[in-house]
Amino acid sequence: MPKPTTYRVVAGDTLFKIARQFNTTVDALKKINGLTSNNLSIGQTLKLAASGGVTAPPPVATPPVTPPANNSGNATYRVVAGDTLSKIARQFKTTVDALKKRNGLTSNNLSIGQVLQLGASAGTSTPPLPPVQPLPPTPLPTPPINPGGGTFGVEAARAEFVPEIIFETGFQRFLLRVRVNGGAVVTAILRDHVNSIHTIFPNGLMYGGQSQMELDTDTIQSVGVTPQVAKALQFVSIHEGKFDAINSYDRGIFSYGFIQFAGASAVGASLNRVMASMELNAPEAFNRIFKRVGIDTEAGMVTVLDHTGNKLRGDDAWLFVQRDVRLYGAFIQAGFEPSLVREQIRMANDLYVQPALNFKLNLILGGIRISIPRLVDVINSEAALTVVIAIAINQGVGGMGRLFATAINNVAAQSNIDTGQKLPGINELAVIQDIAANTTDERIINRINGVLNAGLSFV
Repeated sequence: MPKPTTYRVVAGDTLFKIARQFNTTVDALKKINGLTSNNLSIGQTLKLAASGGVTAPPPVATPPVTPPANNSGNATYRVVAGDTLSKIARQFKTTVDALKKRNGLTSNNLSIGQVLQLGASAGTSTPPLPPVQPLPPTPLPTPPINPGGGTFGVEAARAEFVPEIIFETGFQRFLLRVRVNGGAVVTAILRDHVNSIHTIFPNGLMYGGQSQMELDTDTIQSVGVTPQVAKALQFVSIHEGKFDAINSYDRGIFSYGFIQFAGASAVGASLNRVMASMELNAPEAFNRIFKRVGIDTEAGMVTVLDHTGNKLRGDDAWLFVQRDVRLYGAFIQAGFEPSLVREQIRMANDLYVQPALNFKLNLILGGIRISIPRLVDVINSEAALTVVIAIAINQGVGGMGRLFATAINNVAAQSNIDTGQKLPGINELAVIQDIAANTTDERIINRINGVLNAGLSFV
């Protein structure tokens, strides 16, 4: 029987599900059908094949495997931005455990530029080589502040991040070369005069970031979450944004990190809390990166030394940081430090995850209004928790709660769930699909499709 060349979308379909069914990939389906997102419509017809076969995406070029100088038959790999142990293990047909054992790793964290031993060539019995350790960043000297009011040490440290400025038509680009964890250098390209309805500071900058560090679930659990929530947070932290992202053109004055913690007091000053948490829980990295350039915290508020040695606090401090592009280098550097990235996740958990999981649901079941003390008592699968967290971070906890309350009411009515005791058995996939079906917000739809296409469990 010839293979089908088209497929008509039905309720519950995702690109990921269809790709598995017809032994192809999401990227291949999107390419052959000219799709720019993962969204599907019931009744939509998808092409499955071209010229009689399923079209596969072109191969992705991978960094070369470099044989060591001793020609022992062993091979090495140098870590680049975006790499994870699981990705490297798949690429070289090995396992994460084998890579960790051979390289003496105790966690899944990697540094850009780090060299990994991949193992001996087939048929050899060469003993394992000791792991090659990445070179630590070379700190600049930090002399004490000049008692006469100068800031020689701080200014010397800031000089490491002097940008190259490129003048364009109507705006400027700032190229910052930043030495990150492991000794590699990241080139960050920032621009001013951002064309956005949210622009308040035309000279403020936008930088999408590059750090997609994947912390292992044990590290994420250390911020005080369950293994299940750690898995959900791991997924969201990788897909939500970059850990070194910055924008300083809107009312947040200076916003930073994978969910854009804002500095301005008018929007909650969550970045002050992130910085205080970094100093408390990762003092060595905080001192090496932030204190070196004159950025500190005091009573939960960020401080910075200006050019004359005066200490600025709160919004004044963030305005000073916003205007001195050299200081952006420290924040980019921090986005590649595992201990400081962990504190971004800790604050995301405190500010969004725990309030979302403990959100009080007001429902109507069987015509009776009831309250469920905690959303997590009803929604608790790996996939659904990931959607909860992703929407809470994007829409706020209240917005997330309203979406889930409406969807739970709808699915409960369809499933004859008329008491609170029956709610824990609700079909969580149906709840998520109901949210997607009843919103026009592309941000919500894209996050839901991302989770569905990832194949996370609804059990």
